[in-house]
Amino acid sequence: MIIRIDDIPEEGLSLDIDEEGAELEKLAEGLDFSILSPVRAHLDVTATGSDVFVRGSLDSRLRLVCSRCLKEFEYALKTPFSLLFSKEREGGREKELTTSDMEVNYVEGGELDTNEILLAQIALEIPIKPLCVEGCEGLCPHCGADLNDGPCGCKTEERTDPRFAKLKDFKVE
Repeated sequence: MIIRIDDIPEEGLSLDIDEEGAELEKLAEGLDFSILSPVRAHLDVTATGSDVFVRGSLDSRLRLVCSRCLKEFEYALKTPFSLLFSKEREGGREKELTTSDMEVNYVEGGELDTNEILLAQIALEIPIKPLCVEGCEGLCPHCGADLNDGPCGCKTEERTDPRFAKLKDFKVE
């Protein structure tokens, strides 16, 4: 949905959005996640001068890949968010960015695309190293077996890095 900033009434907008995941995925190529369910969101949009405030929450289910065992799993996402957009950018001069500058999103063309906002918030909320379960054991570095299914056939002695073999006999007093 496109929101024209100049058309936002003085009292603001309150929007309930139900967008299919496939529509959001079309906005970006090479995503490392899939959106399984429709994204349900509530947005409160207010405009003051050249600034637009967007507060809201979104709820969806994603398919991620575990960073330890490489299995796909479902991830429930429910998060609030708050954004500031500005139509005006300070002159074209280069300047050092401050912390407050990093919190502002600049809009060109006077329109906000809610799908882009939702996709960006989903991407920001995905864990850096997603895990299928908290105690995921991952893969054996030697044979590649999934250690969640049980121990692999590798011998413990073979797992010792030869560079640290001498430390095996080290005794602490």
